[in-house]
Amino acid sequence: MNAVCPGFTDTDLVAGSIDNIMSKTGRSRDEAIAELAKHNPQGKLVTAAEVANAVVWLCSPGASSVTGQTIAVAGGEI
Repeated sequence: MNAVCPGFTDTDLVAGSIDNIMSKTGRSRDEAIAELAKHNPQGKLVTAAEVANAVVWLCSPGASSVTGQTIAVAGGEI
């Protein structure tokens, strides 16, 4: 079994978090996104396609010997 662990991903769920940050702090949408993205060395939210690509790879023959791993899809976030 492997686990895919995405960082903050550009999804409806994270959009709700962005709205919460905006309403509770008065920050703009860009500032709220920057707050979530600041932990990602790439400085952005992860895309759903990036997470899906990791899953597709894990399901491919090229990953047949990969087992018991945690795959972080978080742009280098530690």
